[in-house]
Amino acid sequence: MNVPSFTETQTLIQEAIELVLAAGLAAARALGIMLVLPVFTLPRIRGLIRGCVTFAMGLPCLLQIRLGLQSLDEGSRLISVTLLGLKEVFVGLLIGFLLSIPLWSIQAVGEIIDTQRGITNPVASDDPATRGQASATAVLLGTTAISIFVLAGGLENMIRGLYGSYLIWPVYRLMPSLTVQGAMAFLGLLGHIMYTALLVSGPVLAFLLLLDVSVMILGRFAPQLKLNDVSPTMKNLAYGIIMVSYATFLVEYMGSEISQSNTVLELFKNLLK
Repeated sequence: MNVPSFTETQTLIQEAIELVLAAGLAAARALGIMLVLPVFTLPRIRGLIRGCVTFAMGLPCLLQIRLGLQSLDEGSRLISVTLLGLKEVFVGLLIGFLLSIPLWSIQAVGEIIDTQRGITNPVASDDPATRGQASATAVLLGTTAISIFVLAGGLENMIRGLYGSYLIWPVYRLMPSLTVQGAMAFLGLLGHIMYTALLVSGPVLAFLLLLDVSVMILGRFAPQLKLNDVSPTMKNLAYGIIMVSYATFLVEYMGSEISQSNTVLELFKNLLK
């Protein structure tokens, strides 16, 4: 049995360290996406499962990233890899943000509707999946949007955006070229969330506001009625009726909005243009 020499052992250890560093850099961008995208945050995918998924997503880029480690200075390699790892997580967060915009917009619709009908009690609005504050309609619409996202090929668009982002912002380039146009595009994306939420929830809000006005007029002619009890009851009854008829349009709009996830690379390029 041949015992490896000290030089061979040292070389083997060095190769293993470089492989671990390359695997960490390859998985960092995918990890950033999983930290933001509701497809992974709502079902609470974490721990070993999240680590295995991020490693599998970064595996096709492992060889090229490992070859790039040789161009780094050996004296400051650890510091460089740490900074690059943080940058990769940030890039993944940015891609996850772009993919999550349609899902957050639909979830904001539920938040606005439930706020209007007055059932946003902090004690009774805990989301058991995320351990955060969320209204019932927001959780329902968010879960429906995630299902449509998966059925519409959103995960394929996520993988395409992940691998395509390496051409726009490579692993070993620490800082991108930022411009004023990119900052304005980012602000436009934030405005798009609120615009979509108000546009989709507008008919339901108008109907609920009409009920408020009707209850106020009713209280004018019947002062003995307790409006604090009548108004929420009428709103919740009307909410159940209008959401049944509104569901068809809402699902279709979800599909059209989520189908835009295939433009994530174009949005990513506009932010860094």
